[in-house]
Amino acid sequence: MSNKHSLVLHTILVILTLLTLLPFFFVVNNSFRTNSELYHTFFGLPQNLLNAVRAIHADLTGKDIIFHAENDAGEPVQAPPKPAINLYLRTMTKGYRYAWQVISPYLVNSFVVCLSTAVGVVLLASLSAYVISRYRFPGAKLIFYYIIGTMMFPGILTLVPSFLLVKRLGLLDTYWVMILPYVASGQVFALFLFKGFFDGLPEELFESARLDGAGHLQCYRHIVIPLSKPIFSLVFIINIMGTWNNFLWPFITNTEGKYHVIASGLYVLATSPHAANYSTLFAAYMISSIPLLLLFVFSTRTFIQGVTSGAFKA
Repeated sequence: MSNKHSLVLHTILVILTLLTLLPFFFVVNNSFRTNSELYHTFFGLPQNLLNAVRAIHADLTGKDIIFHAENDAGEPVQAPPKPAINLYLRTMTKGYRYAWQVISPYLVNSFVVCLSTAVGVVLLASLSAYVISRYRFPGAKLIFYYIIGTMMFPGILTLVPSFLLVKRLGLLDTYWVMILPYVASGQVFALFLFKGFFDGLPEELFESARLDGAGHLQCYRHIVIPLSKPIFSLVFIINIMGTWNNFLWPFITNTEGKYHVIASGLYVLATSPHAANYSTLFAAYMISSIPLLLLFVFSTRTFIQGVTSGAFKA
């Protein structure tokens, strides 16, 4: 590829990347702005940030300038550069403080539900896939194909029967009304991934372990788990992402606000009086996305390893 073609390709990629990041910048920027700023300048920088920069410059240059700012109560005050910097920054982050007060319980609920679901799916699906993959018994393939066949049914078809079932079991307005159905529904795809990976593990390892007197659980613990860390991580990450972003099921099964997760909690926030302040809404969206952003940053390599190793093993 010539230098000219390479430059054109990189330019196109940079433009596409900027266009992709534009909505993210819009949310971040407007989480620090007031409603008035949003109405008048759609993509302008936060005025409090610009004022804070001016106050910092005045403080560094030793200029004795009086700045006009607002206190926590929203009342106009006059202050020299150093106090003005703090006032501007506190006013700019007011939306984050309000949003955190509202959605922090929802974040805790999401962590409890997501981690419990991911652990349950990984444990049960890996054990089931290990049995189906490594042991031959009558009907093993039929059972596997039957389980995989359930992937053809749209999840929306099971919404009403599932709701009636958890209602009869008395699980509404609890953590279990989310954890148990999530664990059950996550088994199919997880079992498919695990079995495809386990099928590629060398049979000689299991034969050697059985000759040394190892049982089923010992083979699973000392052979399968150490050799299958990428696929375990892949299934764990996929389940966390899917559970974190699920809105409909938590919303219809939890009428009490204390059991809402972040997805349904954001809807509750959007219909509350706090929605009148757009900076609070945008700040809540940013706070709710931070855990997934951190998961993406720290688990990208593991995720790619799980995808590629699963493809090669299968």
